[in-house]
Amino acid sequence: MSTNITLLFIFFSCTLLAQAPPNTNIYLFDLIAADTNDYQLAQPKFLTNFNASGYNNQPVFINNDEMMLTVQVPGESQTDLYHLNLADRVKTRFTGTYEGEYSADLMPALRGKIPNPQISCVRVATDENKTQYLWQYPFDRSSQGSAILEDLTGVGYYAWSSISKVVLFIVGEPHTLVAVDLKTNDQVTITSNIGRCLRKFPNGDIAFVHMIDEKTWLLKRLNMSTYQPELVTAMLEGVEDFALLKDGTFLMAQGSKIYKFNRSKDISWKEIADLSRYGLRDISRMAVNAAGDKVALVNER
Repeated sequence: MSTNITLLFIFFSCTLLAQAPPNTNIYLFDLIAADTNDYQLAQPKFLTNFNASGYNNQPVFINNDEMMLTVQVPGESQTDLYHLNLADRVKTRFTGTYEGEYSADLMPALRGKIPNPQISCVRVATDENKTQYLWQYPFDRSSQGSAILEDLTGVGYYAWSSISKVVLFIVGEPHTLVAVDLKTNDQVTITSNIGRCLRKFPNGDIAFVHMIDEKTWLLKRLNMSTYQPELVTAMLEGVEDFALLKDGTFLMAQGSKIYKFNRSKDISWKEIADLSRYGLRDISRMAVNAAGDKVALVNER
């Protein structure tokens, strides 16, 4: 396979300024399932050449060919959400506010049900405390949106379990995992010392990383009916980010290498790719589309 990376989105160039956030970029690979309980990554594409010197992070697929990203352009003080249409190769700046927006996702309550779905995100206010809210915007950007949980702040990350349930990473000392029922306003604290990555199983259960101590990081599955977590496996050292396929297969990266694990098929994490040939040596966040045939990777330069 060629080590060339296709440039998919080319719009403008930027100069890196002092005191900028980490320079991160996003790459897209085809994810190919093999017959031997294995996967291959192929056909790499560079998605963020439009901001190659800036901060590009937190990719999420809102359908098989559309993504939302968190972007900060050098010279600007806040992060905004960007929308990428992979099929049409069109980039759209989704927000342009004084606040910072992070961690976009398509709200499950409206998936495919009305013409204008809602995009959820973490919004950082401009007040002295930089208060962090779970927020929603209409996908057609017809309004400035509104807070989903006005009385619950400190939201760092989140994952939708269902139409009415959301699981939150609440920033604190220590960070805590909180499940919220939007119908009843019930809030249940699950555990503390958790990682930033939250992913949904097809049945609504949520996967997260429980950081027992500096070296012992455990991948767990939260049962959203009982709110009881169960062990899946141990993470590789220093890794808190992962992606989750529909069949229960987890993907994670350590350095330049990609690993997979499925509890019903694997004893331990199995290496499936080494992307150092593409110059990718510090991969963190990952996202997989619903079809399971594309994976987006964040790499810090």
